[in-house]
Amino acid sequence: MTRFSSGPRIREARIAAGLSVEEVALAVGRTAYSIHGYEGGRIVPPIHVLAIIAQLVGRSIDDLLAEQVPA
Repeated sequence: MTRFSSGPRIREARIAAGLSVEEVALAVGRTAYSIHGYEGGRIVPPIHVLAIIAQLVGRSIDDLLAEQVPA
């Protein structure tokens, strides 16, 4: 199975950590628009950005990934 960035998981982790979109954007050097894009699944975050987000919210990268079942 393929693993991919899960927007809803990123969003849930951010909210659980008590962080705003703007705080995450500032910490990872991206715009709030980009963070909204990651959370909405419209933009795939680069792995280094995903790693920073994971550390920021106190989760592992695996926690922010979902599995995609092959068609």
